[in-house]
Amino acid sequence: MLVRVRDTGEVMYLPQWEQTFPETSFPNPIPVETLNEFGADVVLDGPYPSCGTYQFVISGPVIEQDGAWYTSFIVVDMDAEQIAAKNQELAANNKATGKQILSDTDWTAIASVADPAESNPYLTNRQEFLVYRSAVRAIVLNPAFDSVFPDEPIEVWSS
Repeated sequence: MLVRVRDTGEVMYLPQWEQTFPETSFPNPIPVETLNEFGADVVLDGPYPSCGTYQFVISGPVIEQDGAWYTSFIVVDMDAEQIAAKNQELAANNKATGKQILSDTDWTAIASVADPAESNPYLTNRQEFLVYRSAVRAIVLNPAFDSVFPDEPIEVWSS
């Protein structure tokens, strides 16, 4: 919990504030009224903003609104170096996603799955899965931060 000291305007975590009163034993949890008696106000969580892919959130100043104190946040745009690192992270995530997709659909590449002589029922749209897996494999081999995965075919089985 954060508290704001009225005299100084300083914002600190509750354990730090308690250390300023070494001779006092505070109940746990400390009631708001007790904090107020000792010259402090509770700082409530303000709304956390959403941000885009190339932004991040940092803590802003504590603000007063309608007699209560709130944390605030600032959305910051990434610089060129951070954007490059984020793009590498996104490409690595796309590669990992592609590997998982290939692993999850490996069964469709087994010839007997689509062979009516060996399986009943059998997968009738195996070729769609082969095309799909080929497109996913291309992403795994050359991942980009903006890779777009194709839609996975729906299994169609013989009756």
